[in-house]
Amino acid sequence: MPVTAVAFDFGGVLTYSSWVGLASYGTELGLPDEALVGYFRDDPQMARLEIGEISSREFFKYVCIDAEARHGQRIDIRRLGLAASEGERLDPLMLALVEELRSHCSVALVTNNVAGAGWRETFRFELFDVVLDSSEVGVRKPDPRIYTTLCERLDRKPDEVAFVDDLARNTDAAAALGLHPILFTDRASCRAELVRLGVLS
Repeated sequence: MPVTAVAFDFGGVLTYSSWVGLASYGTELGLPDEALVGYFRDDPQMARLEIGEISSREFFKYVCIDAEARHGQRIDIRRLGLAASEGERLDPLMLALVEELRSHCSVALVTNNVAGAGWRETFRFELFDVVLDSSEVGVRKPDPRIYTTLCERLDRKPDEVAFVDDLARNTDAAAALGLHPILFTDRASCRAELVRLGVLS
């Protein structure tokens, strides 16, 4: 089946980087590499936050307490929040790619994200035919249910959908259900893969 829909991740795909601010703050504090990033990428409490089981305040407080206990360094909760928000800086060229795709196929946004995140206020949701936000649907990538829901809302079979994400565990899970995975590394390679799939010329 031809690809007739493309779904994009948010952080690290439509934004410049998910982790640059956190990595920089960790370095400033003299923490080990990935010390702060790990909480936002792999910690079970982050998973709870992204499906709305705990609040942002509860999560950030947990990170500050746990990181200080592990590393003996006080974490300022406001600085931590600012560092995390740097991962929300949108890449206008990726949004231009999304806008270009709209004339060729359906476009979706699939994000593990946090209720009330600041990026929502100015984000161009109108560019997307379907938006799946983990904090709203109560399930997050790489749970197979989010990809099944994506296909249902797009009214597409899995092999009609390409899925773009910067984490291999998420693209692998999509591929296991029959979607076309695109592991995002940069705009040029993403476009090249969309051309290969026949979505762009």
